[in-house]
Amino acid sequence: MYALIENSAVKRYPYTATDLRRDNPDISFPDSLEDALLQSFGVWRVQASQPPSYDEKRQALVEGTPVFSVANQCWTQVWSVRPLTSEELAQKVQVIQDEVVNATQQRLDTFAQTRGYDNILSLCTYALSPNARFKAEGQCGVDARDATWSKLYKIFTDVQSGVRPLPNSYADIEADLPPLIWPTPSTEG
Repeated sequence: MYALIENSAVKRYPYTATDLRRDNPDISFPDSLEDALLQSFGVWRVQASQPPSYDEKRQALVEGTPVFSVANQCWTQVWSVRPLTSEELAQKVQVIQDEVVNATQQRLDTFAQTRGYDNILSLCTYALSPNARFKAEGQCGVDARDATWSKLYKIFTDVQSGVRPLPNSYADIEADLPPLIWPTPSTEG
């Protein structure tokens, strides 16, 4: 990682070996670029620094312009943390919400598949079956689907109103969803 320095100020960062070669097409540079050669073209290595910790749900990590350390005689990477904009926050919430919705749908589909149905929708269509077993299983699917989505949307409402923190992933809300339990098998069928 390099910076192009001009008059003791960063002119361009990040700056790469490819940039150096492109900016100086008449010069043949060796594969390995030594500091003395780089500095003769105003290019300095930038020492990496540890980014600060931050709340990824509400803040963004931003790399700033490197600063020169007189004590270490080197340019050093700089980080700052800023609040997410309302657009970034909305996008982050949407990504998490989409993941949670997809995982919840998969949970319902997997439940239905344990009894041989294609998915939860297929299972729910059997709620009107004249066959007692299929009808009971179909109604179980309808009840499970309705209870699951009702609970999930209540969770989303609580997050939006600040009653509940934004989950990091589906794993953070999975235990709050209603259990998926099949009805006791009927002897009819």
